[in-house]
Amino acid sequence: MAWLQLTFASNRESARTLSDLLEQFGAVSVSLSATSNELLIDQNSPDSEDLWEQTRVTALLHTDTDLDALIAVARNRVGTDQIWHHHIELIEDRDWVSDFQQNYGSRIFKDQLCICPSWCTPPEQIPNILLLDPGLAFGTGTHDTTSLCLDWLIGHNVCGKQVVDYGCGTGILALAALKLGATHAWAVDIDEQALEATRINADRNQLADQITIMHPDEIDLPAVDVLLANILLIPLMDLAPKFAELVLEDGVVVITGILATQAEECLAAYQSWFNMQAPVFSREWALLEGARK
Repeated sequence: MAWLQLTFASNRESARTLSDLLEQFGAVSVSLSATSNELLIDQNSPDSEDLWEQTRVTALLHTDTDLDALIAVARNRVGTDQIWHHHIELIEDRDWVSDFQQNYGSRIFKDQLCICPSWCTPPEQIPNILLLDPGLAFGTGTHDTTSLCLDWLIGHNVCGKQVVDYGCGTGILALAALKLGATHAWAVDIDEQALEATRINADRNQLADQITIMHPDEIDLPAVDVLLANILLIPLMDLAPKFAELVLEDGVVVITGILATQAEECLAAYQSWFNMQAPVFSREWALLEGARK
């Protein structure tokens, strides 16, 4: 079965209206993505708009959809000048799951750690294998910020250490630390879906007895040797005093989720409690490390 893919290039204000309209015309899926470069969340305003200034609206439609009528209604609904251009493409039916799996394979970090999805065979030469499928929670090793943290874990001896993964997502950092020799990890997140994903991944990797998985408001976390946090600038800055309490003297905080342009601002927020090192960059992202004073 073939499908029609219709894409509108529009603005923040019109994107939601177009999305609703496409669903009214029977779209089987509608996705929104950025065509401008700003972050989805404005780091300086938690109450900011939740879409990009320039937003692409893409819909998958049945081939018998009256596109002429749909486009005419769309232009009438939001205004002709609010749709900068549109594109129509015929999409042949495919085995989308198989295609995804073929293009999403194992990721190897410094020849020491492999993040391996269930449809791949773990490489024999890599000593530490973490079985983890992509899902709804953040953290599969593909994003630069996650890769920065995994590289840091491999480059530093965490054997015998206790670790907090604050904003754990899939639990990838906590579980990777355990694979690399940490004795216990605490994985916390405000998203119940992330906590459930971490529980599943801990069970799958036979690490459930070495990890505590909780909402941060429901547990008194101990002070630990290493605290990892891959979140966003504003919560990272707000949490600096709390992180100072959670890191032992001479322990280490490792934070990312921040843009390279935000590194200095975040450094300043942590320097009262930590001896901060120079940022480590990966493309537009930065990782910060500091030893507890």
